[in-house]
Amino acid sequence: MSTETAHSVGLLEHLVRPRTRSRRIFEWVVLAAWLVAVGLQVFHHVMFRDEVRALTLALSGDSIWAMLRTIHGEGHPAVWYLLLRVAHLVFGSVAVLPALALLFATAAVALLLFRSPFPLILTVLIIAGDAFVYEYSVMARNYGISALLLFVIAANFQAWRTRGYLIGGLLFILANTNVIAAIMTGAFLLFWFLDLLEERVMRSVPSLTNFFVNAVIATAGLIVCGITILPTFNDAAVADLSMNSPVELALGALFNPASTTPGALFLGVPTPIGSLILFGAILGLLARPAAFIAAFVSLLAFSLFSNLASAGSERHALVWFCFCLSLYWISWDRIADCFSGKLALRSNAIIRFGCGLLVIMACLQVSLGFNKAALAIGGSRVESRSADLARLIRSRPELAKATIIAEPEYLAEALPYYIDNPIYLTREHKFGTYVRFTKKGKLATDLGETLKTGQDLRAQTGSPVVILMQHKLKRIVPDQIYREGYNWTFRASRQQIDDFLSSTTLLAEFGPANYFETYDVYLLDGDRKQTVWR
Repeated sequence: MSTETAHSVGLLEHLVRPRTRSRRIFEWVVLAAWLVAVGLQVFHHVMFRDEVRALTLALSGDSIWAMLRTIHGEGHPAVWYLLLRVAHLVFGSVAVLPALALLFATAAVALLLFRSPFPLILTVLIIAGDAFVYEYSVMARNYGISALLLFVIAANFQAWRTRGYLIGGLLFILANTNVIAAIMTGAFLLFWFLDLLEERVMRSVPSLTNFFVNAVIATAGLIVCGITILPTFNDAAVADLSMNSPVELALGALFNPASTTPGALFLGVPTPIGSLILFGAILGLLARPAAFIAAFVSLLAFSLFSNLASAGSERHALVWFCFCLSLYWISWDRIADCFSGKLALRSNAIIRFGCGLLVIMACLQVSLGFNKAALAIGGSRVESRSADLARLIRSRPELAKATIIAEPEYLAEALPYYIDNPIYLTREHKFGTYVRFTKKGKLATDLGETLKTGQDLRAQTGSPVVILMQHKLKRIVPDQIYREGYNWTFRASRQQIDDFLSSTTLLAEFGPANYFETYDVYLLDGDRKQTVWR
């Protein structure tokens, strides 16, 4: 046996090593360690507005149908809201929000550990990465369920590839978890179709008929997704193309995808290098050409969507990463054959190079995940000061029924998870628990309006009014216009600042928060100065 052949055989053993008893024990140890690390973060995690907003919408309306009417146009499909609604109906606690996120993340991690064909070292890298250490386990959003569904599809694809409707049903659900997952649903259908055409034996009428039935089911899911999210009332979150050339944006997305949302997978890496990693990491899928084409098309489609429709962050980019992992999962037997020499392809060296870049991408994710986990466990990473405010209000019985005004208003969206004080939305002139990010509503306000609104509410309700102010009034530049959120503006004149400070009592100055969800807390018409929380 030649040295090169021996090396390939040894490498193959690492790639497809059977699950021995010692490996099983190690897998359980990894799962336990992961649960401890994530559990500590969940225990310390403070819900921020995007997380609680979903729960608020899920619990709106007198029925599920009424809730579905409320979320129409919100920008997210219905699955996450339905799960939250049903879970809250069963358990009657807002704790279902973090519990569901942790449940889905645990199931995804267990699938990776006990069912995936990946080498143990690669599996551990994936589990220790940003997705499962933080973004899809600690953060309670509608993206972790996409990872679970993609892994379930990968684990069952070979058995259901030419029969039954399980894959189509799973794709229907996947399309209704989030918009990025809907894009991946279309890409998976492309992979499935091309994969069947690649093998002559699979081109039979029954196989193709079964695929088309599943494709109809998945397409129905895409249609339901579209009906749910469009037209969006949060139109301010949609990319504004008036100041940029759509052609330039499209070309930038196609040739430099790391300059768009997928680049969030490796923060701090120059975008040209990031794009090389993105394109290179899918080269390992050349062992199964249909998988490579699907991954390539999905990357371009995702990048175009990010530049032309709506930009995103790590949690969105990780959906694409998990999609690629699912394709690697399905293709792993052929990849292993390429490493062993059993499958002789001209692209074998390129396939090995692509797998190496996939490992590099996983390592970069580990770096991000460890950093977030360390900060969260150490208390240095706080997503919101909503829990601090809740403790402050509970410590003062006279504030039990206080009306809360926030500037900007979206700062208060996380509060319903912790307290049930009424919230007044100044720009919308109504009580509510979530805001609408629209281009058509009132966009500009000033400190004088905030103060007058508080005084009017105090006179009308007779209850105390607590005002949350993101701007540091003693440092703010008078008459300067400050941008807030997508398209809001705020200003304060010198006279307005003086009037506000003379009419309120400063109760607390909270420290920084990761999503800028921090504020100074003022009580309108306080009787006397109180000790300030810092």
